[in-house]
Amino acid sequence: MTKKAALVVLLIAFGGLFALLAAAADQPLSADDVTLLLLGGSPSPKIITLVKERGVSFKMNPDLAKKFHDAGASDDLVDALTEAGLKAQPASARSAGSAPATTPQQSQSASAPSPAPTAPATTAPNSNPPDVSRKVSETLNKLTAPEATTAKPAAAKETKDLTDPSPDQIQKIIQEFASKEKLFKEARDNYTYHQINKVEELGPDNEVGGVYEQEWDILFDDSGKRIERVTYAPADTLKKIIMTEEDLTSFRNTQPFVLTTDELPEYEIKYLGHVKVDEITAYVFSVRPKEIQKGHQYFQGVVWVDDQDLQIVKSEGKPVPELHTKRGENLFPRFTTYREQIDGKYWFPTYTMADDTLYFSGGPVHIKEVLRYTDYKQFKSKVRIVSATPTDQPNAPTIPAAPHQ
Repeated sequence: MTKKAALVVLLIAFGGLFALLAAAADQPLSADDVTLLLLGGSPSPKIITLVKERGVSFKMNPDLAKKFHDAGASDDLVDALTEAGLKAQPASARSAGSAPATTPQQSQSASAPSPAPTAPATTAPNSNPPDVSRKVSETLNKLTAPEATTAKPAAAKETKDLTDPSPDQIQKIIQEFASKEKLFKEARDNYTYHQINKVEELGPDNEVGGVYEQEWDILFDDSGKRIERVTYAPADTLKKIIMTEEDLTSFRNTQPFVLTTDELPEYEIKYLGHVKVDEITAYVFSVRPKEIQKGHQYFQGVVWVDDQDLQIVKSEGKPVPELHTKRGENLFPRFTTYREQIDGKYWFPTYTMADDTLYFSGGPVHIKEVLRYTDYKQFKSKVRIVSATPTDQPNAPTIPAAPHQ
């Protein structure tokens, strides 16, 4: 009863907020406005309409995209916000109440790898009614108050933006990193390695309720054919979910995602920004399939490309499509995959993590996934890659170092 009552109150409050936002047509939406609308249950199509009418006062970046996704934003809404953000006013012209864009470096968790955003967290609409109500009140006051003529000094503090490439340069960057991805995929196909897959069901207090584990050796048989050998497979103790063939496909192909020139025509690639990530700077791109073909699994999310070597060093997203039918549901968590430099030249995936809540019709299930790719050893290679890092010198710093579990 308490949760339902609180949710009704919040929905009424946010319904009023949406009406006031729509009425104040001369004020662009801030990041907080969008977040509050999402938490209040406003459907993405309505927010998209409002974004097109009002515009936004911020520019999208990977952290904001993840934040809005976690709050329930659709991919179409994130795309609309990205497009509107390109027309947004500079940060110095924003009012003091708008939310400045942040980089992954600024918002990272202390326990996560340095370049990575914090693990996706799901916020229930009624998770903290008093705090949300306070934010609603503050937002309403801000939207109905006279527009400030000058921003407070503290609000004018900015970090120097990295230079964005031109549209022509962006297309060249995409072609360059996709070409390198094809070479790296061919090189990785000539390596043996060990893969550890672990999935945990978590309870309300993050206690482990069930576990799925398998470990594989990726090897070559006597004829040189690539094979997968299961080396460890204890009994599956998952109670609320079942591992499907699509999950295993994700473990093998989607989570260690590569975007080669062969796959490039299947995806829509959009430039998001130029950010500092730990010791490097990187271009950030959103990636989504142009069309979903039956029987195929795709990656949808964000990739970080080193702006010097033009190589993907990190990816975050989820497998698509998900299945919602009368016959059943097949849902996937959002994940982050990190790469490290192997043999001084190949950027191979070494660690994947996911911490997400899957919303099945029968109720939500909180899961955690950890995948490790270890013991890379070259078996044979017909691929020669000229690297910016000399092979006779120590490997370049790994970007990022995988967190310890």
